[in-house]
Amino acid sequence: MKKNLFTMLLVLSGLSIVTISSISIMGTAESYAQTGELQSKSPSSSIHITKDSSNSYVLSSGSSHIGTFDTTYTILGSVSSLKKSSDLITSTIIKDFDQSPVIGYVIAHKSKSDTNMPTLANPFADKTTINEKIKIEIQSSINSSQKLKTTQAEIKCNFGMEINDWKCSTHGLLG
Repeated sequence: MKKNLFTMLLVLSGLSIVTISSISIMGTAESYAQTGELQSKSPSSSIHITKDSSNSYVLSSGSSHIGTFDTTYTILGSVSSLKKSSDLITSTIIKDFDQSPVIGYVIAHKSKSDTNMPTLANPFADKTTINEKIKIEIQSSINSSQKLKTTQAEIKCNFGMEINDWKCSTHGLLG
């Protein structure tokens, strides 16, 4: 009886600690979110970045390999805010993509001349090349957004398996 009571108290104590930890974490997140919102001067100065990512895995002979993958970033905001936050937008997306499990599988380029080489060339893009391509595409789209005749813009960036196919496009939004 005493052993069961002791076990039950031990479990309840553990649950209390977990609950307190969860509340502390949620409180911190809530506090951060409120601080971020207070720093925004107006809703029109907010920029929203969303990510839609998909990838597949191939399981063969007891091992797993990355199959196809595609990542789309959508950036929404006022044209003036996009320009002002250009570096922050770029660094946010680069940091996110650098943490992606597919970063080591981005194909640098496909060329017919590659098949005639006596040794196998590394077909994958290095991190510096990937980050530079992201920067170029985003900066180009932000610059394009400045020419729009609307105050709000959407930038869509598609980053798939081949770096040469990576593109960002800019669209004006009404409102």
